[in-house]
Amino acid sequence: MTLMRGVDSGRLLMIVSHLFRPASVGSSPAVMRRGYTQGKEMIDMQNNGKTMRLGAMTASAILLMLAVCIVPVSAADDVFTDNNQTYAAVANYDGARFDIFGNNTYYFNFSKPTGGLNAIHITDSPSSLDGGVYTDRPASGTLYISDTSTDTQYHDDVILLFAVPSDAAYSNLNLLVNVSGYQWTPTGSGSKPNLDYDDDYYTTLTETFYSSDFLSGTSSWRPAPLDNYPIYYGQGANEQFKIMLIDLYAGSVNQTSLRDNGTVRVDYNLTGYEGAAYFDTYAWNNQSAQGQGISWTNKIIGAGSSGWTIST
Repeated sequence: MTLMRGVDSGRLLMIVSHLFRPASVGSSPAVMRRGYTQGKEMIDMQNNGKTMRLGAMTASAILLMLAVCIVPVSAADDVFTDNNQTYAAVANYDGARFDIFGNNTYYFNFSKPTGGLNAIHITDSPSSLDGGVYTDRPASGTLYISDTSTDTQYHDDVILLFAVPSDAAYSNLNLLVNVSGYQWTPTGSGSKPNLDYDDDYYTTLTETFYSSDFLSGTSSWRPAPLDNYPIYYGQGANEQFKIMLIDLYAGSVNQTSLRDNGTVRVDYNLTGYEGAAYFDTYAWNNQSAQGQGISWTNKIIGAGSSGWTIST
C-alpha cells in the first residue's frame, strides 16, 4: 500500500545505520515473502576488517529513541498484508476448493493497475447482470453474482466477502449461506467450460459461519487493484471492519443460455446480530491472461458499482 500502515524497524535501522557507515557497506538481497518484497537489509559495517561498534551502537540508540517517539499505524491489526499480491484464508469448514498452497488461502493477483473491476457484479436478479448498489437489504434474502467478462467469459470459483463494523456487537452472529450454481473442473487450456444446463448445476454450499470465522484484525480497505479500496459504496473515513471470506464452491459464467444466466445464487440468513453488514465478491481463475489467482472484484467506486448492504 502506498499509505504507510506501520513502522518497518528493519528499514529504519538501515537508514539510521547508513548515516554512520564508512565508504564500504554491504547489504543482503531483499527477502521475498508471500509474493511481495519486504526490504530487510543487513548492515555490515567494517573498516579495515574491524567492526564499527561505536557506529552500530549509536545507530541502535537513535533507533530506540525513534521507536519510542513514533506511534505505529496499526499495521499489526490490518486484516490483509497488502491490497495486491497477497494471500488470505477462507472461513469454510472444508477449506478452499482450490487449495493450491495447502493452507486454504487464495492469492490476490491484480496484475492490471486498474483492471478487474468490470467483470463481476452483485445483483438482485439474474436478469440484471450489471447489478447495482443495494442498500437496506433484510437480514434474510437472496443475491446473485453475475459475470459479464468478455475475455475469459467465465471464472472457475467465486469467493464472497462478508464484513461488519468492528465496533458492532457481533459475538453471537450466525450467517447461514446456501449457494447454488455451476461447478466444473478447470480446463487445462484455460478455455470456457462446456456446461450442461442441468447436470453441471449444483447446491455447492450449505454452511453456517460464526463470529469466530472472522479473520484476525480489522481493516478499512480490502484487496483490489487500487489502494485503500472501500468495503461498501459511500464508505466514510476511519471506518473499520471485521472481515471473513467464504468460498462459494461455484463458478460464474457469461452465458445467458444457462440456468439463472450463469450467475451464482446466494441465499443468506443473518441472525444474532443487529446493525449494518456488507457483501462483496471476488473471482478466481486457474488460468487467465492475468495468471492464476483472484484478479476480479465488484466495483464499488463510480459508475458501474455494485454491492450489498444489510440493515437490521
